[in-house]
Formats: sequence, C-alpha cells, structure tokens
Amino acid sequence: MKKALLIVVLMSVGCLSSMGADFDGDGTGDITIFRESSGLWAVKGVTRVYFGSTGDSLVPGDYSGAGPDQMAIFREASGLWAVWGVTRVYFGGSSDTAMPGDYNGDGKFDAGIFRASSGLWAVRGVTRAYFGSSEDVPLPAGRPRGGLHATGQTDSYMTGDDGYYKNGRALSYHTETIAGDKVTIDHNTGLMWASDGSAEGCFNGQTATWANAITYCNNLDFAGYDDWRLPNRVELASLIDHSRNEPPVDEVYFPNTSISPLYWTSTTYDRFTDYKWAISFFWGQVQQEHRLYYGHLRAVRGP
Repeated sequence: MKKALLIVVLMSVGCLSSMGADFDGDGTGDITIFRESSGLWAVKGVTRVYFGSTGDSLVPGDYSGAGPDQMAIFREASGLWAVWGVTRVYFGGSSDTAMPGDYNGDGKFDAGIFRASSGLWAVRGVTRAYFGSSEDVPLPAGRPRGGLHATGQTDSYMTGDDGYYKNGRALSYHTETIAGDKVTIDHNTGLMWASDGSAEGCFNGQTATWANAITYCNNLDFAGYDDWRLPNRVELASLIDHSRNEPPVDEVYFPNTSISPLYWTSTTYDRFTDYKWAISFFWGQVQQEHRLYYGHLRAVRGP
C-alpha cells in the first residue's frame, strides 16, 4: 500500500501557492482539504485544525526548518502571515501576491511577496528587488533543499576546522509507527529508514551476504510499503553522527544499531568488483568488503 502523493484542496475564493504540502514529514504529499466556511484544515490520517477563514491565501510550507510543512495563511487585507504553531507576522498587503519559499538556503520557508504594479519582490528579512512587471507570472522559490548534512562535530581544535564552521544542515529526524512498524524520516534528505536494528526492516538483526541483502530489501513489505531497497554508500553514510561513537548514530531514532559486523551498502568498489562498500557503525568507517562477507543491513526508501 503506497501513501497517496496527491493533495486535494477544496476552496471557493482562497488560493494555494504551494501545492504538494507534506504535513507529517514522511517525504510525500498529504491529501488535504481547506473548508473556507469554517476555517477547517483536514489532513487525511494526520490532523484536523481550525485555522484561517474565507478569502485567505493558503501558503503551507516548512517555516520552522524541522522537516514537516506547517499550515499557513496570508491575509491580503491586513498583510498577516500566520503559520500554525510557529509565528504571526505582518508583511505585504492587498496589492501583493504571496510568494513563500526558501530564498536564502537556510532550510526554512520565508514570507515573500510580489507586487505586480511595480515589479517588487520582497522577502522578509532577506531581500528586496525589482524584477518583472504586471505582465509577468511570478514563481515562488519553493521547498527548502536538503543540502549536505553537518557531521555533528561541535568541538573546535583549530580555527578553520569542522567544529569551527559546523557547516551543513543539522541532523534532523522524526520517528513514527506505520502499520505497526517503526520508521525514521530524515528531514534533510527525505529518506525513510527502517528504525530498529532488531526488527524486520533490518533483517531482524541477522546478517547476509551482499547479494542476499539486496534481494531481502527488494522483497521487503514493511510499514505499508513495498519499495524498500538497500541504501547506496552516500545514503548510509549520511546517518553517521561524528559527535557519537559505538554506534555513531542517534539511538533515539536508530535503536539496536549493531557495532559489529559492518552494514552493507548497494555500491560496488570500482577497482575490484567482487568488493562492495560497507560501513562500520563502531566508529563510522567506510570501507570495502568482499561480497560473500556476512554483514548487517538497514532498508531505505524514497525520497
């Protein structure tokens, strides 16, 4: 059973400037309705709240940077931007079109407007520019891009090292139970992971050869999905948190991660093709191992 990828928004006056909102952060859009007469937002299988009214523009997006989208409205008459559970600000007015999106690459939606009469683009706290005119159709910046993860190192041992700059997006996850199975969604990459290293999504903690690990993941029906696969080298390495060891992952989201033996990736070592890339979750090393070696696995799907 696949989760629906469609958003359905029912309304009479308000407009939706950002289609495909993902309110539970699992990497797929949610079936959603907005009932103007009562201000009801209903997200199938996720939530129901009363927020907004007739005439409001719907501008959902990830304004907090936590991963899931939030319900949000822009009220042209007063310039109000209201984001459910996050913020209320006044920016723009009745002559403006709401243009929300991530304009500065910080992983969060910004309140933005386009004023057709003058060609003004204004993004709250970010920029003002004149570009286009009343003859043009404006396009919003859209969803934040995941970008590279930060390593997790926070201590600095020399000016200019990793701990000094702390570059990259902070590791950000949430865990949920679907059809009785526990999964973890990475807010940066949109990947959904089997969480528990002792559960079915990780071969119940057993080991397998490389080919059998791939076959097991391809045939896995878990958490209501059947499109699981063995992660590639880059995907599996993205889970490593270099502020931790034994294992170098957050065990709140990835419990029972084995520190020995290695975990398989789907990636082949190009110099000697009988060898495949695998990762140790003792220290977090990435290394080659022969395809007949018995290693652990953690299934992934998406984004």
